[in-house]
Amino acid sequence: MSWSFLWLNRGSFKGDYRWGTLYIRTRLGKWERLCYSYELPWKANSTDKSLNKISRIRIGEYSLKPRHDGDKGWRLELEGTGHRMHIQIHRAHKSLYIEGCILPVHFDDRGLAQISEKMQIQQKSVMLMAKIKQRYSFLKKSNVGKAKIVISANLPAQAGIAA
Repeated sequence: MSWSFLWLNRGSFKGDYRWGTLYIRTRLGKWERLCYSYELPWKANSTDKSLNKISRIRIGEYSLKPRHDGDKGWRLELEGTGHRMHIQIHRAHKSLYIEGCILPVHFDDRGLAQISEKMQIQQKSVMLMAKIKQRYSFLKKSNVGKAKIVISANLPAQAGIAA
């Protein structure tokens, strides 16, 4: 059994677009907009499989496993990603370097040009991850099984999304 925790709505599934909107489950079971997300663009081989370290993962539903080892701090690893391994939701680095993970960020491609201090990227992403961790810890107490993320090119069907 699993419970819905995050919903990633991508602006586009295939192509070079890297941005999405990340929604988080509220304490009342509704969806609220949390932030933007940054990923690699879609790149696939001849059988339409995503390419390691240069592509985002497919749309779908994935279980989440908390991790806290390494230098990225607390983060969530997606399970059931097929041939892709160690896909995580973790804090952004000021360079926005990734190899297939999902970064919560406070801006999208239109806002990137307005960021004068690159350190803001990492600091604000760390704050977003702290909010995700806090909400996860609270909701975990009243839910059975693993948390999950749905990645789609559509908004969640449930009403109550705060824009």
